Amino acid sequence: MNHILFVDDEPDVLDGLRNVLRSERARWEMHFAVGGEAALSELDGKPFDVIVTDMRMPGIDGLALLGMVRKRYPQVARIVLSGYADLAAVARATSVAHQYLLKPCGADALRAVIDRALGLQALLANDQLRKVVGGLGTLPSAPSVYQALTAALSDPNVEIKKLAAIVKRDMGLATRVLQFVNSAYCGLAQRITSIESAITHLGFNTMRHLALTVEVFASFGGAGEKAFEQMEGHALLTARLARKLAPKPLNPDVAFAAGLLHDAGKLVLMSRAHAPYWRAVDEARRSGAPSFAAEKEVLGATHAEIGAYLLGLWDLPHDIVEPAAFHHSLDRAGQNGFDMTAVIMLADALAHDAAGEKGDNSTAVLEKLAAFGDVKAWKEMALAEAKAARAM
Repeated sequence: MNHILFVDDEPDVLDGLRNVLRSERARWEMHFAVGGEAALSELDGKPFDVIVTDMRMPGIDGLALLGMVRKRYPQVARIVLSGYADLAAVARATSVAHQYLLKPCGADALRAVIDRALGLQALLANDQLRKVVGGLGTLPSAPSVYQALTAALSDPNVEIKKLAAIVKRDMGLATRVLQFVNSAYCGLAQRITSIESAITHLGFNTMRHLALTVEVFASFGGAGEKAFEQMEGHALLTARLARKLAPKPLNPDVAFAAGLLHDAGKLVLMSRAHAPYWRAVDEARRSGAPSFAAEKEVLGATHAEIGAYLLGLWDLPHDIVEPAAFHHSLDRAGQNGFDMTAVIMLADALAHDAAGEKGDNSTAVLEKLAAFGDVKAWKEMALAEAKAARAM
């Protein structure tokens, strides 16, 4: 059974959760703690898989509690369930929480979020996966510029000059920012030559995600080799498509980042396990099997699992890690509606199709997700986006 801890300073709220989730007692062992101190006592006494906490509590509030959980029990999935919708508070909470849910939250929605978190936790706790990743050699550290920008952006009153100073510390990022803002994609009437002006035009979220992709690709050996260039091109097209496909209330900027990083596991394998990775690629070509199936056979883990493991170690947002983990899991396509995982699966399939490539499960993905839109219109949009990306 999975162990779930619910935390709130109001006993009536916990009683309500106990009642609406009563049907889950056969598969979840649920514990209910009144306040942050009681929650820490529960965590010290037994292992938990998921913690669901309120934000505004006396003494140890939700933000402080989840910060302690992240440090002491990093394997626990962290979910906020709060009626506090202040933008600054939400921004701070997302630095320590995997998911942020607003009260009132229906039982089905809460149940679905917990189930999805448990699925990802099971993947990241897989001993065979840890063994495979551990054998790949030294993995890159969490992206430093991305972390610096995220920390700065947690302040809603941050000044452009402060962000520009962070960007200017990294020549690769500064170059990419100016290249991107002056590209055909942005379509500005005049050329932008200052980092400050570029940040103003691109917006904070785009800046953060540009920093993330620059550092990730640099960490895995740069884009000097043709294979890395192709990988980066596919990642960018997938990201652009994901941003256009993401329906409300999904965040299009998060969809863009998830698209950029959905194949991070391939970058790990290409740079840290070059020979066995290409052996798996050759095996897939020879047998006609999907590449992820060949990776599982040769390496013991797929690039999707390895990518999610790495992004999880970096503590990136759940909506980025989850699509990386499951973008080849056909049974997930549309299982929870047109969620972030479905968006990235679709964007990945369309990006391969627009490039004239045969992606793993691409046809099956398009068939399963056809209920959420017009496949012909999607393909036309993908071709237009591919053309715009090439113009960049």
